[in-house]
Amino acid sequence: MQEQFEHRPLLAGEALRSLLRRADGPSSVRLVVHLGLFIALAVAIPAVHAALPVTAVVAVLLGWTWAGLFAPFHECVHGTAFATPRLNRLGAWLAGIPFMMAPAVYRGFHFEHHRHTQDPERDPELMDDPRYAAWPAGTRGWLQMASGFGLFMLKLRPLLGFSLRPQHAWPSFARWVERVDDRAALARESRVVLACWLVFLAALPFLPGGGWLLFAAWLSNALQALWVSCEHTGLPLEGSILQRTRTVESNAFVRFFVWNMNYHAEHHAWPGIPWYRLPEAHRAVRAQLGSLVPGYAALHANVRTGRNRPSADPSPPPVTAAG
Repeated sequence: MQEQFEHRPLLAGEALRSLLRRADGPSSVRLVVHLGLFIALAVAIPAVHAALPVTAVVAVLLGWTWAGLFAPFHECVHGTAFATPRLNRLGAWLAGIPFMMAPAVYRGFHFEHHRHTQDPERDPELMDDPRYAAWPAGTRGWLQMASGFGLFMLKLRPLLGFSLRPQHAWPSFARWVERVDDRAALARESRVVLACWLVFLAALPFLPGGGWLLFAAWLSNALQALWVSCEHTGLPLEGSILQRTRTVESNAFVRFFVWNMNYHAEHHAWPGIPWYRLPEAHRAVRAQLGSLVPGYAALHANVRTGRNRPSADPSPPPVTAAG
């Protein structure tokens, strides 16, 4: 995606051109490590399933790593993870199958989200249920969001719909489909992903620790829901893209697994900047961010207790002269 959605000259000229440069190296290393850890943890569950406490720990780690695979999927669909297009396509498939969404489907859905962020009538993340623009009320509402069920259905509906339903029915579950040129790819790719998941589910009863693998898959949805809800929820429906998108300053462990997507306002303003250059973009525009919070836990603590509505943002860290 080459469009820019921040029209003020906050990043311009050679500074922006430098940030937009792509390379194969950083994502090659990160993807190999991330996928390698995912596979190792998945294989470890059948190996240690008899030791309940160990299996539980491994399953939680697998769920965390699984959730993070959304990040390379997102980056590869954008075409910014690698300089080589073929590697972006490969990465999108390797991460997209565990994420349970076809690359073509996410591309159509997500690019419309970028073009119409926080518009209840045109943003695919809001158009079917505008309530997602606001934080849920109370602990019960937060638990429903944190269960991951809403995100799971957001993936399941198009997966089954594009795989099994005729084209004339597609707008009933994906209104954004009208903007997609290659609609055949939506069905073709969704059927590949669906087939992979059916094989996985059919194999679970025969795998030692199969229930723990299913638990890790569900946990990944819950963790993804907690992560992605921080990107726009509670923020204005109008204004600049930096006002409609939230950046979360987090620790190195979280940033590693989310591939710097905690710098989400910077990503939305300049979607062509690769994940490994987003920290540089953040330092350059930090003082201009409309919503900058000091951590995911701090933000969700405010949501649970109903503080600082409507955004629920904690007080941001102070902006220093060096920052």
